[in-house]
Amino acid sequence: MNKRPASAFPTWAILVAIAGVFVLPILIAALWYMNVNQWGVGRTTNYGHLITPPIQLHIEPLPLIVGHGHLMSRYFRGRWTLVYIGGSKCTPDCRAALYATRQIRLALGEDIRHVQRLYVVTGEPQKLGFLEDEDPDLTIVRAEGAKGKRFIHQFFKAADAHLGGRIYLVDPQGHLMMSYPAAVNPHGLMRDLKRLLTVSEIS
Repeated sequence: MNKRPASAFPTWAILVAIAGVFVLPILIAALWYMNVNQWGVGRTTNYGHLITPPIQLHIEPLPLIVGHGHLMSRYFRGRWTLVYIGGSKCTPDCRAALYATRQIRLALGEDIRHVQRLYVVTGEPQKLGFLEDEDPDLTIVRAEGAKGKRFIHQFFKAADAHLGGRIYLVDPQGHLMMSYPAAVNPHGLMRDLKRLLTVSEIS
């Protein structure tokens, strides 16, 4: 019986190489942002507020307001996420922010599948039913009780964060990387997002 030739590389090395194909692009993007100031790329190229170092977010099983169930533990994995945190009632500023993030996502064309949107309501939801018809791709959760406070607190660790009224950008590994004012410039956020999609080689 002929023996199969031994592989030139051990099995563990092959597995590491395969894993690297999927993980390395995200690590490169995170490393780029963590060292952005050292590399001479700062606020002159980023529209949003850069959060350094990025904050690893931990998912809490927050209840969905539209639909059934709760936020899954791997919700942030595999996609860039635009997160809006607002109060119990979606004010005109809230509507404008959600509309801006929706239009930005739609404008991505084929890359739309790499971006999702999350609206976190910090109080008792009031009259949000209109979003089910106007914004069907928007995930809406309620940050209630101790779990809600823990989840929200992670976002407020950012240097410029304050209670509500912010848009946040989370990477596909669940790192909070950037934040924007509610009255966001869509072109600026779009530019940041496209650059990240390119750097991470997701697009």
